[in-house]
Amino acid sequence: TGTLLRILTILPRMLARKVLGIFPPSLGYRYASTVNLKEKSVGVIGLGMVGNALVKNLQRTGYNVTTVLDVDPAKYKDFTCGTAKTPLEVAQAVDVIFTVLPMPQHVKAVFEGDDGLLAGLTEGKVWIDHSTTDYEQTEDMNEEVIKQGAKMLEAPVTGGLEALKKGQMTVFLAGEKPIADEMMPMMEDIYANVIYTGKMGTALIPKVLSNMLTCVYNLAMGEVFMVGKRAGVDMRTMFDCIRASSGNSFVWETGGPMLMQGTYDPSFSIALQCKDNRLGYQIATKHRVPIEILGHAMQAYNKTMYAYGDDAPCYSSPRMLEEALGEDLRCEGFENWKYSIQNVDGSSVIRHHGIDIKRTKVVENVDDLLG
Repeated sequence: TGTLLRILTILPRMLARKVLGIFPPSLGYRYASTVNLKEKSVGVIGLGMVGNALVKNLQRTGYNVTTVLDVDPAKYKDFTCGTAKTPLEVAQAVDVIFTVLPMPQHVKAVFEGDDGLLAGLTEGKVWIDHSTTDYEQTEDMNEEVIKQGAKMLEAPVTGGLEALKKGQMTVFLAGEKPIADEMMPMMEDIYANVIYTGKMGTALIPKVLSNMLTCVYNLAMGEVFMVGKRAGVDMRTMFDCIRASSGNSFVWETGGPMLMQGTYDPSFSIALQCKDNRLGYQIATKHRVPIEILGHAMQAYNKTMYAYGDDAPCYSSPRMLEEALGEDLRCEGFENWKYSIQNVDGSSVIRHHGIDIKRTKVVENVDDLLG
């Protein structure tokens, strides 16, 4: 009887909210902000793997992508929206501009000149740069954008291409807080986790250092797998043991299967990884922090790039060890492996697909973990 009375008491309020649209103030504000942003026109410059996925995520979540630009016109075939000939044309045509470019020099080339992005940034327009680039260059560009009356946010993304395709990436967002707040509903729609890091320049620092850290993990991972295999431990067993232990990491759970596939993560080139390493080294040098472990990883990655070329997959360094010892680290059962990311309390938790795995029940109440 008590349960029935509670249901009868709560039900009218639930129906009222549903029918009359009576929502908590914060939810109503976010809804209004999202609707407003979806009325704005959006342009994307750079249609590589990340840019391509970005456009599709924006369109999938109802945003109005009207204009795209890339140096390779063949990349337009995936989209029906309009195209531009210059960054200036993109800026003039839309309200919000995303750039997704590989190197600092590419951002600079798009930004400057009579046909550049800056020339088309007028009052009220917003530029969101997803490129992993030089944070000091970004700070300088932001000053020029402000002089034009426009707005800028830096927003490097992390988590891997497969996660980006599903809208499961994390984005670090930096710039003036009111601008970040203005664009937050859009960012939260297209990404699983958005972390505001502070003033312009602060988002790129954790991004490049995170990428440097993956190099350390990857080098160690190759050695661990090789020791285990030569000592007689089954590769799949080694994978399961480490991911269930204190030695686990994002790289172990994603790079490990790619190593066992022999693909070494082709979605990100080693040249781009080495670029990020150099950016991290520059930050450490500026602030006079010795980086013995990160520095060693940087040199090991340079050696790998020189051996296999700029376009080699970013996790190729264990391949050097495989070839030196004449022992590959392939493992059956990972041929169709893929992954997705679940945001759990702000942490990126890997979910595996395409392999034989025991599924565990999703924890809905964190108190259940405390016993």
